[in-house]
Amino acid sequence: MSIQKEYEGKTVTDATIEACKDLGINREDLNFEVISEGTTGLLGIGGRNAVIKILNQDANKAPSTESASANVEPIKLEKLEEIFNQIINHFVDDSSIEVETNDRNVLLKLKSDSNLGFLIGKKGEMIKNIEFLLSRVASKENSESIFVSIDINSFREKKDKELIDRVVTLIDKVISINRPLSLNPMNSYERRICYLEIEKNSEVTYKTKEVGMLKKITILPKVIDKNLS
Repeated sequence: MSIQKEYEGKTVTDATIEACKDLGINREDLNFEVISEGTTGLLGIGGRNAVIKILNQDANKAPSTESASANVEPIKLEKLEEIFNQIINHFVDDSSIEVETNDRNVLLKLKSDSNLGFLIGKKGEMIKNIEFLLSRVASKENSESIFVSIDINSFREKKDKELIDRVVTLIDKVISINRPLSLNPMNSYERRICYLEIEKNSEVTYKTKEVGMLKKITILPKVIDKNLS
């Protein structure tokens, strides 16, 4: 089953940044439709995220690593690392940073014994803002779109693993009781992780329902066994 990919952000621009980072492509190669431009709400309360839908996804796939590495100049990272180190050193005395690159994507892995929860922020908002800033710096330095992600003390990796475990458990239960079950409402990044895991199992499918600014995924058995219902 193909996934109709959607991405969310505070603005349409933020949503396109998330899409480009996930798909590993430049902004000019992104073909999308605006589902919702989002609203700020009253005094910042009751606002809704902007939502875009990717069109012609197959045409937007990033080139293979082999072809990309043959034609693309290495990313200039000096300025990016300098600014990120300045931000971190302002708050943390002892830390280590590893840098990974994949085509036009940069992953900064920050590790420290200090409590870095404030850098992640409520619902990850702080880390998203830093990623946006560093993406702009790297893009300007390289004269093309570069997308920067940050993983603090393996926070993102741990959260993704916890979510996958929840999805697998729910899939097994749906198959066992032969009834639909739902996950809590999630953002687009979390939903993509769920979709990919659900699609690995041929006995279930899914549907989504909008809940405020988020969406809820319901996992359903593909074939209803009336003897179990």
